[in-house]
Amino acid sequence: MTVITRHSEFYLEDGSITLQIEDVLYKLHISLLRKFSVVFKDMFSMPPSSSQPNHHEGMSDESPVKLGLPFTFKSPPLEGLVSILELGMFLQIDVARSFAIQALSTDSLNLSPARQLSLALRFHISDWIELAFKALVATPAHRLSLEDASFLGLTIMHIIHSTQSEIRHLHLVLAYNPLKMDKHDVLCKRPALGCQASWEAAWWDGFARHYLHPDHPCTPLEALAKFESANIAGVTAACRLQAVEFIRDHGVFDREYGILEEGLKLLKKFEGTVVGV
Repeated sequence: MTVITRHSEFYLEDGSITLQIEDVLYKLHISLLRKFSVVFKDMFSMPPSSSQPNHHEGMSDESPVKLGLPFTFKSPPLEGLVSILELGMFLQIDVARSFAIQALSTDSLNLSPARQLSLALRFHISDWIELAFKALVATPAHRLSLEDASFLGLTIMHIIHSTQSEIRHLHLVLAYNPLKMDKHDVLCKRPALGCQASWEAAWWDGFARHYLHPDHPCTPLEALAKFESANIAGVTAACRLQAVEFIRDHGVFDREYGILEEGLKLLKKFEGTVVGV
């Protein structure tokens, strides 16, 4: 037989409502619960039942308001905060939800991007979704762990992997096909094939090397910035800067950001669902 006990700290003798969570009783103040929870506000505005006209649920230990939630004030920090977040959403207590999100964002908890994305989708934390998704896409596939997969589930991992694969393919295409230098500076002494050949050699050795790095690939703009500041033998500074400017002005690398946005749009369809295990 389950023994029901009063919480040592949150059973207040002058409280006005008794709650039961699992096998523990809490006695709190209705005014505060009404203030911070739409659910409690509506609940305590209801008239008493016809069978007990003089007795509201929650007015005694024998008739508490029962909340079937996995919540306890003695939970470990991380799981306790997740429980507060769940409780805050279930009871529509914005202050509890905000508190949990802020606490979960602290560096001391060091949430992995996979855990962060899992919580973000489950609890509608929109600010985390894009941040965590981009961090996961930027993580080499071989560094995504089994634990990451358990947090996210097969479908979300597939979206991440597909996005990674599309971006990787784009990287290879762009790295393999250097921009053709149709225009040259007036001071360029090798405006035909010589300048283009020097540019292509530098593209492979400079831009592509940073862009395709196996462990720490640069973003398109980072790789282009490195290339922009490099001295290229056989290509004047003006020709080099003109070519870099053309790349930027014509959005040569915009497709990568488009792939990310497509993956993010697909991912957000799962907002509000429990992913992983």
